[in-house]
Amino acid sequence: MKPVALVSMPTLAARFPSFQLALLKPTLERAGFEVQPLSLFLRFGERIGWALNDALADVYPCMVGEWIWAKAAFGDRGDTAEYLRTFRSNLDRICAQAGCTLDDIVHVREKDTTAFIEEVAQEVDWSSYGLVGFTVVFQQMVASLALAKALKRTCPGLPIIFGGATFEDDIAFEILSRNPEVDFIHCGDADLSFPEVVSRVYSGRSMRGLRGVMWRENGEIIYEGRAPNFGDLDRTPIPDFDEYFFMRGQTGYDRKGRREVMLPIETARGCWYGMKNHCTFCGLNRSGMEFRRKSPEQVLEMLKTLSRRYGTRYFNAIDNILAPAYVSRLFGRLAEAHSDLRIHYEIRPKMTRAQLGLMRRGGLVSVQPGIESFSTHVLALMKKNTTGMRNLELLKWTTYYGIDNAYNILFGFPGETAEDYRQQAEVIHRIAHLQPPYAMAQARPDRGSPMFERPSEHSVSSLRPSACYRYIYPPGYDLSRISYFFEHDLDGILPTGGYQECFELVTDWKQRWKRGQRPYLNYVKTWDSVSIHDGRDDSLKSYRFDDAKAALYELCADAKCKEELLGELECDAAWLEAALQEFLDKSLMIFADDAYLSLALPQNPYY
Repeated sequence: MKPVALVSMPTLAARFPSFQLALLKPTLERAGFEVQPLSLFLRFGERIGWALNDALADVYPCMVGEWIWAKAAFGDRGDTAEYLRTFRSNLDRICAQAGCTLDDIVHVREKDTTAFIEEVAQEVDWSSYGLVGFTVVFQQMVASLALAKALKRTCPGLPIIFGGATFEDDIAFEILSRNPEVDFIHCGDADLSFPEVVSRVYSGRSMRGLRGVMWRENGEIIYEGRAPNFGDLDRTPIPDFDEYFFMRGQTGYDRKGRREVMLPIETARGCWYGMKNHCTFCGLNRSGMEFRRKSPEQVLEMLKTLSRRYGTRYFNAIDNILAPAYVSRLFGRLAEAHSDLRIHYEIRPKMTRAQLGLMRRGGLVSVQPGIESFSTHVLALMKKNTTGMRNLELLKWTTYYGIDNAYNILFGFPGETAEDYRQQAEVIHRIAHLQPPYAMAQARPDRGSPMFERPSEHSVSSLRPSACYRYIYPPGYDLSRISYFFEHDLDGILPTGGYQECFELVTDWKQRWKRGQRPYLNYVKTWDSVSIHDGRDDSLKSYRFDDAKAALYELCADAKCKEELLGELECDAAWLEAALQEFLDKSLMIFADDAYLSLALPQNPYY
């Protein structure tokens, strides 16, 4: 029986292995099939240079990582100059990141991609495989189509299947109907259904009655529904990254002293929060929203095995949300073991200081927390079920613990007011010492999000595929079915000027954090006093508070309402009011959502 080839095409950053290949290989091997993964995105990175490859892999509004493959997949349409004009600002940023010119990017499209496809089609003995599977995520669709077309020219009888997180029935139908070189598309969890697909391909049996696969029969596309969500994640095998690490060495990536690998792991699927409240702009999960997780014990075993096998200690949990059980049962045990593993997770903002401290000791070094706003009103409009104050607390303590916080500030929700952004501007003025956002950006109605699925409910009108897609796919494609990113008009949002102050403040905030001396606001404590040092702007200030005021400032390390403070301090209400106002007047504290939060970070690293 011939082996199955599993292919991960460009455009992907070389630092990140394909988790899909790593999981599907042992999954199929358990079912008795021989498997050959092919990380072809590494070969392409070697060809064009690692810096340029990784810059093109970033998902910019121009989707350049797809556009460079359009000629190889569909032929030349003569609209290159128009594309370059339309997305000049995006492309200039990519060039600055890669240290290249626009001509270099055009050369990749005109020469490198077509030559790469021909080389791969000729140099690999594709006839030795019984099935070729392409995993498609992010910007891998067009390169995968280009190679699939080339393979069908040289091996017309070779079965080809596409799959991956990209595919639900809408995108899958459009790809299958426009590309006869693709024989099957898999939709949904592949743990049980994909081995059965391979078995049926090899035995020549029909796919009838099998959920999860779309195929053609007598010229008609047949689909019996998405594969069921796989529930028992403890049964999934430990991923196998052997081929990726071999290819890193073969392509010279390791010899160039490139960035340390960030090994992807999967510990959960779906989103337990989204099952209750689907964030209005989130297009993740779609039919796979049901939350499922591995047991903490199985996660620990996976981390032990992978770190031992590959000598790596940096892991990227690709889950959409952290399972609550992992706080103590996973990170608590890693902390007890004094592990030096480094782990990234997506989390909810409702993490306490104690939880963050425990997880940091257990190896949590970066998070994507979905902060999105410091306005409770705006957060309610996007159904985040959190508050501006909770988001501030999270940002304060991730900054203190040195946990990289990859968050955005979003705007563009019907019902926003100028006051929402005036208040956010006041907050931003006071928190220059806390980590700035990655960006301030307008919320998008990504495919699968409530804004996309129910546009009128969210005041979305003129929903249309993002402009980049018309330069990627040729005429005949229904862009409304194949696109993931969309543009739109909104009723009931502020004029652009309503966000301007926040835009300017965020830009300045980010620039100041790139300098050698970052803004700071910290304090040191003796037995009964605190000394606060304020370097958030050019006029350095210092303050000292003793006895009750020092105690009050420390009590507000976590947000407290006035009633809580009166109960804990047993003080006079008038004195408390005056003391709190003094801290507010000096911008050493912030008041929001009926609570007070001290902004200075403890200088003591063991707080």
